[in-house]
Amino acid sequence: MDQILIISTFLVSLIMIAAGLVGIIYRRNLVAILISIEVILNAINLDFIMFSRLKSNLNQAIDGQIFALFNILIAAVEITVGLAIIFAIRNTIQTSDIDKLSTIKEEIEDN
Repeated sequence: MDQILIISTFLVSLIMIAAGLVGIIYRRNLVAILISIEVILNAINLDFIMFSRLKSNLNQAIDGQIFALFNILIAAVEITVGLAIIFAIRNTIQTSDIDKLSTIKEEIEDN
């Protein structure tokens, strides 16, 4: 029963990582790319929790959960800073399309 849980959790994590990578590669919107990065980070958290469940020692089992907690903290900071940068870019060039980011240098030089 434990192996079925491990395999299914690992497969869900792989699907989440693949979906995040597809979102990063094929999306043109900065917010969608940031959300795809969050999906990858959540898949990593899922792996941390799953591998911590495999440990028999309580101190080692808590380590994976602490790593996941730090990863959640880093992801929250990353989304906050990322959204602030995206909104600043969007206010400057009036779009959040990646292909138009080359015009930001010209916009900054004009101001």
